[in-house]
Formats: sequence, C-alpha cells, structure tokens
Amino acid sequence: MSKRPGDLGYAAGWCIHYRYNRDLKGDADTCEAGVSYSKFYGTKFETRPCFLDDKTGESKPNAVLCEHLRRPTAEEIALHEDWLEARMNRMRVVMLGIAPWRTAHKGESAQEIVECPVCNGRLHLSIAACNGHVHGHCETAECVSWVE
Repeated sequence: MSKRPGDLGYAAGWCIHYRYNRDLKGDADTCEAGVSYSKFYGTKFETRPCFLDDKTGESKPNAVLCEHLRRPTAEEIALHEDWLEARMNRMRVVMLGIAPWRTAHKGESAQEIVECPVCNGRLHLSIAACNGHVHGHCETAECVSWVE
C-alpha cells in the first residue's frame, strides 16, 4: 500500500497518481508519477487514463493508455472513506457548535478566536456582513478548516 502524510488512502475512481489543480506542486503539469498532462491534450477529458469506471474500477472505455496507471487497492479505498467520514463528522460537530456564534453575529462582520467544539483547541472564526458566510480554521493540525 502506498503511504502519504496522514495516510488518507485513495479515492475510488482515480489513478493514485492523479492530482488536480489545487494539488499542483513544482512541475505544475504532471501527475505524481511525473507523467505530463500535456501528453493528453487534444483528447476528451473523460478519456484520460486517470479516471476509472465507478462500477468496475477499470479504465473507462476508449481511455488513453498510461504505463503508470495504478488503481487504488480495496484497503486504500476503505482508508480514504474512513478519513472522509471522520472529516465530515468533525465538520458536523463544528457547524453545530458555532451555530450560536453565527446567530450572534448575523448581519455584521466579525472575527474571533473561540474554543473549538471538536478538539477544544483555538478556532479562528470570521463572518462577512454582506453574505453571512463564515470562514474558520482550527490551530490543531488535521482538525477543521473551511471557507463558505
């Protein structure tokens, strides 16, 4: 099994080397295996080998071939699903926990550091008067962070 920091596993339906724009580092036009995405220019996006069929886990019909394609294992998929579920649970807890803060600052702009309802750490909150969107991040690594 492949390891990453925090070992998040890998999502089903993607080659483990695929990275999208928010994950680009260094050479901004390659996957993690070093394959240049320019190799696939001119092909339909859905025919890139990076994307797998959700039902079979195999490459989609008419997909371009890539010798570096590696499908996630069942263990890696389960690990990713567990990580995602834990992340969603943390977000549910924090959203319920900050609901009174959100209500108290409705219609105004505000920033405050409060106790994180997930880990009891320091949760930085800000709310925008114009739309009521709350942004937050906890100082505790791997806890919560979001932008509405």
